[in-house]
Amino acid sequence: MKQTLSSLDSSQIINNLKKGLLDYSPEILITKTTASTNEDAKSYLEKQSSPLSIHLSEQQVAGKGRNGKKWVSPKGKNIYLSIGWISPLQYSELNGLSLAVGTVLASTLNKYAGNLIKIKWPNDLLFKKKKISGILIETVDLGDTVGVVIGIGINVHMTKEEGRDIDQSWISLDEATDSINDRNEVVANLLNELFNLTISFSQEGFKPFKGDFETLDLLKGKMCNVSMDGHNRVVEVMGVNDNGELLVKDNSENLTLRYGEVSIREL
Repeated sequence: MKQTLSSLDSSQIINNLKKGLLDYSPEILITKTTASTNEDAKSYLEKQSSPLSIHLSEQQVAGKGRNGKKWVSPKGKNIYLSIGWISPLQYSELNGLSLAVGTVLASTLNKYAGNLIKIKWPNDLLFKKKKISGILIETVDLGDTVGVVIGIGINVHMTKEEGRDIDQSWISLDEATDSINDRNEVVANLLNELFNLTISFSQEGFKPFKGDFETLDLLKGKMCNVSMDGHNRVVEVMGVNDNGELLVKDNSENLTLRYGEVSIREL
């Protein structure tokens, strides 16, 4: 008998939120269909009354990942989540935010997936080298403050047929855990941790997350191909610095690579 999957429900999510986040009175907006939850969050930032707004949708018709790639978004099957954050930070203080979010996201999902999820710098989460989640950070100039959109996509119930257009190896959380996961529970658990992130990142940046990131780093110690400025180089990944930049060695030359400047794949 086919199991009925639960719809996203703001009351169920709120019931699982901790007091610290509830005290912020976050707005939770759920749509049946949208172009992109990131676009929803960006347009809402200028009018939201709380420092945080939470945008979810059952389906995205124009979702995107890094470098504008299409994010495959079947209806009612995955988590399409964007948080609009009116941050106290300047643009220069956002370095490493994507890795901090990835660390929190991986740690949350690993409670379901037996600690087998790793982070591929800068913004992909992989389970046994198959993509299970991705992150897209965007910013909006709000005058005196910086609006930050934290976009997260998680494959939860998606079938192989529904994901046939994805151009890389991927897996759903259900397949990874051999169970049917409750999206409302996963969202609530993640929101609780991301709320804590907005507090600690505002105070100390990426540094508090670096140790946990290193335990989740898929590429450290690996030989990888790096593409930047139209050129390819084979490098050894040494780790990341306190700003979340990738440290690599090309023969005897040490390089520091910034997010957005390069693409990287393990050999």
